Amino acid sequence: MAFLFETRPFSEESRRTAILDLLENARPDRDFYILVVGAALFALCGIALDSLPVLIGAMIVAPLAAPILALGLGLSVGDLRLAARSLSTLMVASLLAAVVTAVVAHFLPPFTINGTFISFVAHPFYDIAIALIAGAIAAYGHVRAKVGGALTGIGVAVSLMPPLVASALALSILDLSLFREASLIFVFNVGGILAGSIIILITFGTGKNYRDIGNKDPM
Repeated sequence: MAFLFETRPFSEESRRTAILDLLENARPDRDFYILVVGAALFALCGIALDSLPVLIGAMIVAPLAAPILALGLGLSVGDLRLAARSLSTLMVASLLAAVVTAVVAHFLPPFTINGTFISFVAHPFYDIAIALIAGAIAAYGHVRAKVGGALTGIGVAVSLMPPLVASALALSILDLSLFREASLIFVFNVGGILAGSIIILITFGTGKNYRDIGNKDPM
């Protein structure tokens, strides 16, 4: 049956490399924040134009999943310092995206969020289920190099930047209904990704390898 299913060993070195890659991707450096701003502007333009292709561009560019995965790593291995740093990075990045959205939207020609092609209506069960699956696959993609190519698809499947930008827009125009719905989508997605990543990281036993790395944490 080897031609139908082939087992692939997962070495200690592979685990250590996966952990270091995950931490490196979540580092809040200049590149990270440039991607945050770029993704926010993509999402803003996509919402203004009611354009799915532009919004998909925002989903692919947005790096917000990286600190969520690092937060999942911190919680799964019991490193509260890493968890606190990752949560802070996520919060700062989210605030930056919201501020950029509100400021730039003020200078754009008037537009309405009509929802012909883009809708921000929360569906708790499906939002959480999709995010849970996405978080699990994203974490698995980090620990399995062959699956790493699927991370772009994960960025499209689970929406982080678009609902964040939509909630910032809604708040700036005092549309409380849109703000509530878009914010819920963002929160559900963050929670689902976090839970899914924790499950996978614990399953693959990353705790021992993380402790072996010691102070080499690049964040």
